[in-house]
Amino acid sequence: MSNQNAERQKAAGPGGSGSMLLRIGSVLGVPVFVTPSWLLVVLFITTSYAEFLRDQIPGASKPGSYGLAFVFALALAVSVVLHEVGHTVVSRLLGLRVRRIVVFLLGGVSEIEGEVARPRDEFAIAAAGPAASFALAGVCWAASLLAATDSATAVLLLLLAWSNLVIAVFNVLPGLPLDGGRLVQALIWRFSHSRLTGVRIAARSGRVLAVLLAVAILFGNVVVGGDRPATVSSVIATAMGFAVAAFLWFGAGQTLRAAELGHRTATLQLRRLVRPAVYLPAQTPVSEAVRQVARAGAAGIVVVDANGFSRAIVRESEIARLEPHRRPWATLGEVSQPLRPGLILAEDLSGEAVLSTVRSSPASEYLVVGADGVSKGVMAATDLARALGVPAGRLPPARLAQPVPPVPDPPT
Repeated sequence: MSNQNAERQKAAGPGGSGSMLLRIGSVLGVPVFVTPSWLLVVLFITTSYAEFLRDQIPGASKPGSYGLAFVFALALAVSVVLHEVGHTVVSRLLGLRVRRIVVFLLGGVSEIEGEVARPRDEFAIAAAGPAASFALAGVCWAASLLAATDSATAVLLLLLAWSNLVIAVFNVLPGLPLDGGRLVQALIWRFSHSRLTGVRIAARSGRVLAVLLAVAILFGNVVVGGDRPATVSSVIATAMGFAVAAFLWFGAGQTLRAAELGHRTATLQLRRLVRPAVYLPAQTPVSEAVRQVARAGAAGIVVVDANGFSRAIVRESEIARLEPHRRPWATLGEVSQPLRPGLILAEDLSGEAVLSTVRSSPASEYLVVGADGVSKGVMAATDLARALGVPAGRLPPARLAQPVPPVPDPPT
């Protein structure tokens, strides 16, 4: 199950960088981690399948059946890793770097860095995981035929064959964030020539699958198993089923939001966000500055020195916090932030360059200059957040000011 840019989540689970991770090795140079939540899966599988294995294997003791169930849980984890290795191999063949593979409560995720450039590449990466699981199912089934009938080896191999088949079939269901959703996305992208259109349709399909899964679980518990007494295993299985449904629902939404953010970022033009500004000395009273902004139809204030060079940007939030009766006595120098290199942006910045530049120097306002170094106005972080469709609070606060060479203002 692939995950691109560490934001696009796969059906098997997140594995965010904030989780507690234990490295268990590496495959093809890609580190493999497990989260503590996987221990719950191991415990559940061991306790749930011990009795089943004892019934299937003649002469198996109770401790022996628990040991075999534990082996099956570990083998299933290996199967999940190999599913991710399928994504990893194809991603690397296409020139994409795989940061890591993480196995967690609901399965696994491979974190792929970089953006897929073509629909066929997206299709190939998405198909590789289920293809690996289908292949594993076939290998395990063929190997079970070579083992003695009803032996522990034959039973475990057959159980692994069915498990990998279930993993493969589930993952090709046509909805994000499953691999099948990526396949749908790639196909729609191919014929519509729009990645975002593909993501939108596949995400809606993923949410439909989430609802259908939740309804199926309710139907199975209320209608089919209504007369059966609840057991610990059945309660845990039901809870995990609802967890998968919830993950599908929220994973589809998260994938869609990430795609829409990426689309808005790619089409971002800094010059469209520039606010016209007035240029005033630091000793100008705030009330007078506000009056001149209204008269000029501007939306920003830049503080200049005696030679007309920009030295600071007035922070809108500071003026808003200033009580009206204090504005005639407060000066712009008291509510401004001195310019530093990160607060001066080139007018021709676009796309990811705008976002990365702002992230490297968080602030509430920026001075925008043209190719000739002359000021064009002010860009507010709130306007950037609005253009990206994210809350203004997501943009980091201003840092301490540093000195900067003077920037000329436009002639008046």
